[in-house]
Amino acid sequence: MENNILVTDSLAETLWRLEEVRRGFRPQVSTQVTQALNWVLSRQGLKGAYRGLFAPTEKDLKGVKLLTGEAVFSAALRHILGEEALRTVIAWNLESSSTVAKAKENFSNLFEKAGDPPAKTTGFFCCHQCTPAFMRTLTLVKPQGWEVTLEKSLENIRLKRTSDGRWRSFPFYYTLFTLSGIDMPSAKAELRHASTAAKKVIGRYLGQKRIPRFRRIGLKASLDA
Repeated sequence: MENNILVTDSLAETLWRLEEVRRGFRPQVSTQVTQALNWVLSRQGLKGAYRGLFAPTEKDLKGVKLLTGEAVFSAALRHILGEEALRTVIAWNLESSSTVAKAKENFSNLFEKAGDPPAKTTGFFCCHQCTPAFMRTLTLVKPQGWEVTLEKSLENIRLKRTSDGRWRSFPFYYTLFTLSGIDMPSAKAELRHASTAAKKVIGRYLGQKRIPRFRRIGLKASLDA
């Protein structure tokens, strides 16, 4: 049902509904939130989970849309949903769970070892679409050395600036949304860079559906910066 928070055939849809509840965009029914969060926790380490994070469903693997509307397919999907799920359960204050502790440990191992050279040293994880999810998760998991890595990620974004207030390769709205949650001067600088583009498009996103709302968060952060 549309009003339910748990959608058992989609990790992505369940995560996005939980985030809508957390931000006040969807009514909060505590029993439904608990049910959804417990289901997310149950997917830690299942077949298909990237590096012991949280597994997408078979339906998810056919392709999903992010909160900000970008379509994700293939291996990137497993990375992004696994990290977004970890971010979700931390944001809902479930860090005392042994499941979350294990997922955080697995993310920290990913941080240290994934990539050649490792993402820890480059600030770049897998691809331009995956890197914002990696950045979003870093800000909550906070493995040792995370701030230095995050600054490198922000520098990677800066180096991809275009003259029209966007970035080459990085997904514009998901990147804006990521930057809006990072309290660092270099993140604010990228938000200011994007203000040229944000002014031109924010009028398109005044509706109350999911994608306009979450795009507007990033666009407004850019203009406010």
